[in-house]
Amino acid sequence: MQAVSEPWVADGTKSRVLVVDDEPQILAALQDVLGDEYDVLTVTSPVLALRLLESEKDIAVVISDQRMPGMAGDELLSLLADLSDATRVMVTGYSEMSAVIRAVNSGRIFAYVTKPWQNPDLRMTIKKSVEHFELMRKLARERQLLEDLMSNIPDAIYFKDRDLKFERINEALASRIALGDAALAIGKRLEELGVAPELAAAVEREEARVVAEARPSVNVLSSTEGADGRRYFSTTIAPVRGPGGDVQGLVGVSRDVTEREETERALQRLTHVRTILGAVNAAIVRVKDRDELVGESCRIAVEDGGLLGSSILLLDRERGMVTSVASHGRTGLVTRFVDAWTGVDSDDVWNRTTIVKSHEPVVMNRLRPNDDRRWAADVVASGGQSAALFPLVSDERLVGVFVLVSAHPQFFDAEEVRLLSEVADNIASALDHIEKRALLDFLAYYDELTNLPKRELLLDRLHQLLPGRAARGEALALLLVDVTRFRHVNETLGRLGGDELLMQLSKRLAGIVAEGDTLARFDGNAFALLMTVPGTEANLTSWVEKTLLGALAKPLTIRGTELRVTVRVGVALFPGDASDSDNLVRNAEAALANARTVGRNCVFYAPSMNARMGEKLTLEMRLRRALEDRQFVLHYQPKVDLRNGGVVGLEALIRWQDPERGLVPPGQFIPVLEETGLILEVGNWVLEDAAAQYVAWLGRGLTPPRIAVNVSAIQLSQPNFTELVEQVFERHPRARGGLDIELTESVLMDDLGGNIEKLRVLKKAGVCVAIDDFGTGYSSLGYLSRLPLDALKIDRSFVMRMTEDPQEMTIITTIISLAHSLDLAVVAEGVETGDQARLLRLVRCDEIQGYLVGKPQPAGEVSNQFRSSKATWPPPAA
Repeated sequence: MQAVSEPWVADGTKSRVLVVDDEPQILAALQDVLGDEYDVLTVTSPVLALRLLESEKDIAVVISDQRMPGMAGDELLSLLADLSDATRVMVTGYSEMSAVIRAVNSGRIFAYVTKPWQNPDLRMTIKKSVEHFELMRKLARERQLLEDLMSNIPDAIYFKDRDLKFERINEALASRIALGDAALAIGKRLEELGVAPELAAAVEREEARVVAEARPSVNVLSSTEGADGRRYFSTTIAPVRGPGGDVQGLVGVSRDVTEREETERALQRLTHVRTILGAVNAAIVRVKDRDELVGESCRIAVEDGGLLGSSILLLDRERGMVTSVASHGRTGLVTRFVDAWTGVDSDDVWNRTTIVKSHEPVVMNRLRPNDDRRWAADVVASGGQSAALFPLVSDERLVGVFVLVSAHPQFFDAEEVRLLSEVADNIASALDHIEKRALLDFLAYYDELTNLPKRELLLDRLHQLLPGRAARGEALALLLVDVTRFRHVNETLGRLGGDELLMQLSKRLAGIVAEGDTLARFDGNAFALLMTVPGTEANLTSWVEKTLLGALAKPLTIRGTELRVTVRVGVALFPGDASDSDNLVRNAEAALANARTVGRNCVFYAPSMNARMGEKLTLEMRLRRALEDRQFVLHYQPKVDLRNGGVVGLEALIRWQDPERGLVPPGQFIPVLEETGLILEVGNWVLEDAAAQYVAWLGRGLTPPRIAVNVSAIQLSQPNFTELVEQVFERHPRARGGLDIELTESVLMDDLGGNIEKLRVLKKAGVCVAIDDFGTGYSSLGYLSRLPLDALKIDRSFVMRMTEDPQEMTIITTIISLAHSLDLAVVAEGVETGDQARLLRLVRCDEIQGYLVGKPQPAGEVSNQFRSSKATWPPPAA
C-alpha cells in the first residue's frame, strides 16, 4: 500500500485514484482490488484529502467512505467538487442511501459503491469514473481551445456596421449560410441571406446590444432545425471601436458546437438514468411487496430521474388485460396507452405487437402534436416530447410494461435505452422473485400435487398439540396410510397416472376426515391422518376397516383404466405408544412397516417393531463399512450351451465376506443396498471388478467367456450410466466385448424411452443385454420388439415346475418361440436336474444356468471350467 505523506509523489504511469477511509482494512482491500490498474493513494481522514487535493491536480478519482470522524463522505465530496475536477465516488451501506441521494441531487458524486462490494462491479465503477474524469478534462480543454480559436483562427468570422449590415465575411460563414459568393453578403443583414428567422433574431438581438451598450464582447448560443437535425452555434460578438473609442461596428466569430452541446446533454441524461438505476436497485433490495415496488420505481423515475411521468402496467397475457397500474408524475399521460393495450385504442397495435413479439423496447424520441396515435398526441399536449416503453419479461413471458415520458426530445439515446432496459430487467426479476417466494412459502408446507399439508407441517402441528393434550390427559392417533403396489401403477400407466391416482385418493381421504383432524401427504405414496378424537382402539379399528378402507375400496378410473387399490395402515397412539411427536411418528412408521411385512390392512404399534428397525439400521452401517473395507467379492456361475456343453458365459454374483458372519448371500443385504442408495457404489464396483477379472484371465493366456453383470433400477436410472460403463472400458480396454448386463423387466419399464436409448449406446460399445427373470414382470410383450436385446432368461420358478406342471412347460415353450422369432437367445435359470436340461434341449432352449452345470464359485475355481474347449455338460455317461 502506498502511504501518503508530504510531499506526495506519483509514478506518473497510471491514472491516480485517491481513497479516503478511516479504516485501514478498507484502504487495504481497495488497494488490493485497484492497485494493479491504478496508482492508488490512501488517506485516513477528510482533512488529509483536502490538503492533498490543494496541490495535486492530476488525481482522476476520489473514493470516499460516507461514515468518517469529523466529516461525512458526502460533505467531503461536496468540498472537493470546488477544489478538484476529480470524479467523485462514495462508498456506503444500504442504510446510508439518504446520503447518497443527497449527494447525487446536489450533483456532487458520479457514482456510489455499496458495502460489501463485488470486486468486478467495483472495478467497473472505477473504470467508468476514470473515463468520466478523462472525458470531463477533455471537454474542459475543448472549451478553452474554443475560446483561443475564436480569438485567433477565423472559423466563421464577419464584420458588421452599426446597422448590423455585413461589411465582410469569410468563406466559412458563407459556406454555412449556403452563400455561393461571400461578396453577396456585403450591405445586407443576416435575415436577408435566407438564415432561419429564429436564428437571425437571436444573433442580431445580441449584436444590437453590443453596439448600443458598447459591451466588450458577448457570446450567443443559438440553434436551428435543419435536414440533419438540430444544430447548435456559438457566436462571440465584440465591438469594433474607432480612433476615438466610439463603437463603429462589431466583429463576430461563430462555430458549430453541436457535438459539444449534445455531449453535455448526453452526460446530463446519463446521470439521471444512472440515478434511476441505482435507486431502483436499492428499492429492490429494500422492498418485498409487489405493489410497493412498482410504485416506488415510478416515483424514482420522476423524482430522482427527472422524467415527466412514469407508469408500470402489469399484464395478464392469457386474459388480455392490464391487472395493475402504478404511476407517478403526470399520471394521465399513460391513460391512452392503457386504452390501447386493452383494445380501446386500436390504432396503436404496432406498439403492442412489437413489445409482445420481440420483447424489445419501443422508443419514440420525437413525438408530435399531430401524431396518429391518440395517446401519443395526449402526451405531447401534456408537455411530453419523447417516450419509451420497456418490456418487463420473466421466463420469456411479457408480464408488464415500464412507460417513461420525458419533457425533452431525443431523450432516449442508445446508452439511455440500454441502462433503462437494465432497470426494467431488474424490476422484472424482482417481481418474479417476489412471486416465486410466495409460491415457495406455500410449497414449503403444502404438497404441490394434492395441496395437502406436507410432513413438516404435520410435525409442526404435532409439536403444538401434544403439550396441551398431555396436560389434559387427551389422546391422539397418528395413522400412516401406504398405497401398495404403487410402483406398478407408475410402470403401467406412467408417472402421470401415478399422480392422478394420488390426487383421487387424497380427495377420498379428505372426504372422511373429521373437523379438527389433519390429513397430510407424508411421503411419495403414503398419507398421514392425525385424529384428535380417536376413541378406543376397538372403535379406531372399526373406523379404519369400515370408513377408511371402505372409502378406498371403490374402483378408481385412472387414464381410462379401472383400478382397485389396497392400502396398509400403521397406527400409533398418544400417549400410550409415545410421549413426544418424534417417537409418535417413528412408531407409526414401524407399525406401517410391519403391516407391509405381514400383509395386514391395519397394524397397531408394538415395541418389538423398533427392535427390527434397529437391526436394519445396524445392517446398513455394517454394509457401509463393508464397502469401505472391500469385503465384497464376486463369484461366477457358468452358462452352458445345450448343443455342445461348452461354457459360453458367466454371471457375476456379489457376495459379502463378513469377518463376523462369513459369506453372506445376496438376499440378506441387496435390498438394504437398494433402499439406502449404496447399490450405486456397489454396482459400479461390480462393473469395475468384473472387467478387471476378465482382463486378468486374458493376461494368463485364457479365453474367458463373456461376463454378465446385474444392473439395478437405481443404477440404470442415473443420467450418466452409459458414461460410467464407457469409463470402465477406458480403464480396461481389453474388457470391451467381454461384458454383458442383465436387467429385469420392471427396471426397463421405469423409463422405457430413455432406457432404450441407453441400451443402444451400450450396444454400440460392445455390451450384450439380457432380460433377467423373464415372465415375472408386468411389461407388455409388445415392447420386446422395440428393445435392443440379445437374450431372455427364463425365471427359475418356471424351470422348477416344468417337469411336473404341463402349463409351466407350455409357458417355457412359448417364451422360447417368442424369443427366437425376435432373434433372441434363451437362457434357462435354476436348472438342477438332468431331466430339466433334456427337456429344455428338446424345446430348443439355447443355454442353461444352474447347479447342474456349476454353482457360483470364486474366480480361481470357475476358470477351471473354461480352460478346455471340450464340453463340460452333459457328463460322458449321458
